[in-house]
Amino acid sequence: MISSEKKVSIHLIVLTWNNSNILEKCLESVNKIDRDDLKISIVDNCSTDNTSSMLSDKFPDYSVITNKQNLRYAGGYNSALTQIVFSENEYIILLNDDTIVSIDFIDELISPLLKDKKSIISVPKILYASNINKIWYAGGKVNLWSGIINHVGIRDFDGPKYSFINETDYATGCCFCIKYTDFKKLNFFDLDFNMYCEDVDLSLRAKSLNRTIIYNPKSIILHRVSQSLGEHSFQKNKLKLQSQLKLFWKHATGIQLLSISIYWILIHLPYQFIRWLYLREK
Repeated sequence: MISSEKKVSIHLIVLTWNNSNILEKCLESVNKIDRDDLKISIVDNCSTDNTSSMLSDKFPDYSVITNKQNLRYAGGYNSALTQIVFSENEYIILLNDDTIVSIDFIDELISPLLKDKKSIISVPKILYASNINKIWYAGGKVNLWSGIINHVGIRDFDGPKYSFINETDYATGCCFCIKYTDFKKLNFFDLDFNMYCEDVDLSLRAKSLNRTIIYNPKSIILHRVSQSLGEHSFQKNKLKLQSQLKLFWKHATGIQLLSISIYWILIHLPYQFIRWLYLREK
């Protein structure tokens, strides 16, 4: 636990859309966390299922922000971040609704940010909910020469090599922690990324300030992957590729864009198409 002299204010924000049953499981795990410095808000992106009634019946103490339309990831969170009144020393944790959290995940997530002033974002180890022995995220890699963005350890079995605190290239939007003042300095999420790469863009902007992103494997959550679109759906892959092109256009240099174009045409796009054909049958 964090010592009393380092008590901070923490605000956990969960974005949801038409995911009532899964959201309920997520909040049941959150409910087991015993912290008097924790505030919880749910951002409902205009759900048409029974999300509203479920929240009022089972989690009446949680604050709920209801958007009038589905603003997707970046817009949904940005709407909440501009409506909630935060204190200057408050830390924000963004959490997907399709997750299950460990009881001490906040302690370990906040710890690196309190210990090192250079660190700006912290991220947990994320395991597949369908197979808790396998890694979904143990850090992230961004290569602006090949245009490849990937999770460290994805689909690999968990083990010692994923059990060390270290700096990583980007924080996944599935779950990360950042101080409110730092988030505000970054102007929150870029709304040009309305689905995918919002987190990578935020991370690259944070690192441009000479700040670090810390992966702490002692903080552990489970993730039900791609509940809204399906893990290997054509729509998901199309949206990811479109967002990646926006990301590289924004952050890559001219020579890097040329390098990315050559690599994608010759290798990446053919590989992704063959991979999609194979995995969609799984």
